Amino acid sequence: MKSVGSHSPTRKDKVTVLSIFVFLLFAVLDTMAFLSYYPTGKSLDVSFPLRSGTYYVLQGGASIVTNPFHAQGSNKLAIDIIKLNSLGNRADGIAPQALKAYQIFEENLYSPCQGRILKVRNNLQDNPPGNPDTEHPEGNYITLKCLMGDILMAHLRRGSIKVAPGDTVTIGQPLAEIGNSGNTLEPHLHIEATKDGKPLWLRFNGLSLSINSLIKK
Repeated sequence: MKSVGSHSPTRKDKVTVLSIFVFLLFAVLDTMAFLSYYPTGKSLDVSFPLRSGTYYVLQGGASIVTNPFHAQGSNKLAIDIIKLNSLGNRADGIAPQALKAYQIFEENLYSPCQGRILKVRNNLQDNPPGNPDTEHPEGNYITLKCLMGDILMAHLRRGSIKVAPGDTVTIGQPLAEIGNSGNTLEPHLHIEATKDGKPLWLRFNGLSLSINSLIKK
């Protein structure tokens, strides 16, 4: 005999529980995405290193939601940036195989701060789209020592780097061109900052960037 007041879950009850779970899940994800725009701890404020169009952040911020690839790597605060054309696309066509079809390929890279060049690699080939070089994650790169931290700029075009270790550079000085060398599926700028070997938040002219951020120059 069934006890008075007993209740077996119905289909409606299950749907309600599932709806609440989905709502809470998205609320948590939205909160994590929102907080990724607001750095905690020390940050390095520098000049934006690109300057001729509309740029888009593919990955950025400290959350695994907004920065899934880097969240598991050595610098969870790294940022990946591409350039958009007038139609809001990052390339001409869908997944083109020509590097020059990507808006950011061969884009000039400028020094984000006044500082000294620490390291440079300039001789790796630019990979065809979709064919990353996993043995050389950074590809061709520049490491720049600023006053408050070090900045790594990676995936640069072969032979385009204009500076050498020991050189002193000024803000806005041309450094190289964006390429597709290293562990990358398509041309983009990978930029990250460290202080004493630990990840450091990057701000650009006071602005914190996260996934989907747009920068117009």
